[in-house]
Amino acid sequence: MTKIEDERSIVGIDPTHRGLAFVFFEQGRLLDWGTWRNDENELALLDRVLDGCAADVLVLEDPAAPGCLRRPRVAQLLRNLEHHARRRGRTVIKVAREDVRHDWKARGVKSKHAVATAIAERFPDLAMILPKPRKVYRSEDPRIQIFDAASLVLFACSSAK
Repeated sequence: MTKIEDERSIVGIDPTHRGLAFVFFEQGRLLDWGTWRNDENELALLDRVLDGCAADVLVLEDPAAPGCLRRPRVAQLLRNLEHHARRRGRTVIKVAREDVRHDWKARGVKSKHAVATAIAERFPDLAMILPKPRKVYRSEDPRIQIFDAASLVLFACSSAK
């Protein structure tokens, strides 16, 4: 399946130490994805994503959710992104990362790479950027954050039913 059930224009954002990873869905179809490097402040990056995608809805991780493992700087960044998007007139949906993990585990998908693989199977356009499984001694591939952003959107859309 290459669509989600939600017909709204939705962008999911996952902040990283490198910048922002995003996915954009419109009328249920995946239209764009990528990362914006942190060459400027994160709110300016959010503006670039929102202006480029013209999304009505922004999906973010909820930094106040129980079990959130984000560092204080990133938790504050998530709050800043939320407030900035609301000031720009966007609807913001916050998703607990722990809920997303539990949802995937209930489906038998237990690792981050397995989640990314399942998303790439559902949206074949993302298969070309699917990184290889991470070795213990290697850093996480930056492309995996695109799949993290997609998992937030998929969870938000499935739980909105």
